[in-house]
Amino acid sequence: MTSTRVALVDDEEPARDRLRRLLGDHADFTVVGEAWDVASAVELLDREHPDLCFLDVQMPGGSGFDVIRRARHAPHVIFTTAYDQYAVQAFEISSVDYLLKPFSAERFASALGRARDRMDRDTPSAVEIVRLLEEIRSGLPGHPAAPTADGVLEPTGRSPAPTRIPVRRGAKILLLDPPEVHWFEAEDALVFAHTEEGRFLVDRSLADLEDLLAGAFFRTHRQYLVNLARIGEIRPAEAGTYRIHLRDGARSELPLSRRQARRLRETMPW
Repeated sequence: MTSTRVALVDDEEPARDRLRRLLGDHADFTVVGEAWDVASAVELLDREHPDLCFLDVQMPGGSGFDVIRRARHAPHVIFTTAYDQYAVQAFEISSVDYLLKPFSAERFASALGRARDRMDRDTPSAVEIVRLLEEIRSGLPGHPAAPTADGVLEPTGRSPAPTRIPVRRGAKILLLDPPEVHWFEAEDALVFAHTEEGRFLVDRSLADLEDLLAGAFFRTHRQYLVNLARIGEIRPAEAGTYRIHLRDGARSELPLSRRQARRLRETMPW
């Protein structure tokens, strides 16, 4: 029987010791190395090429999501963390499971069962999906757009930007036309595109998207980048801030900071 090679990444040695003890009850899994921060984790994955990685979310040097983005090797990932707020992001990037500390031996065994099933089906790992997004993104030429007075997007003279944005939901890679996106939202280490069909994972920072889509999208807040053509109303809120009401089926509202309100007036007088 072929053994599954496993890497353990956690900044707490007792947590790594417990993972190793629990794996001792499963003869088809073999620990090939341990790491305690982002740099050592990336080095471990690229050196040992494990099939599976137990990965903590918060650690010195960044997060488990940073490890996934930086590693060249693509293991399957089971997150192990004391923080439940990262579960959605973990499953958005197709992690095998999300073990919330403290977890039982039974819950651990269930996660290993998921890993066996995932590897038997040869489903792409989280790192492979992120890498595919990057490859798609790097090969897409295009031209940015700017809204005219009537809200129609027209090309500008800025440097080329993608005409389509690669995004992901579950195991699917999709390409969105920028006008389809109502807004982009930063949530912890991840960025999501919101459309009429729901939200999708984007492998770019909000700052990158702001540069790429300048003229068509505007940074209303440190967490939000909004499609100017989708803005329906701007209403005053507290302390000199505003609320932007979008023209979408959900009648979405987003914050507009006082500082960004001044900048928006320069871009789109109101």
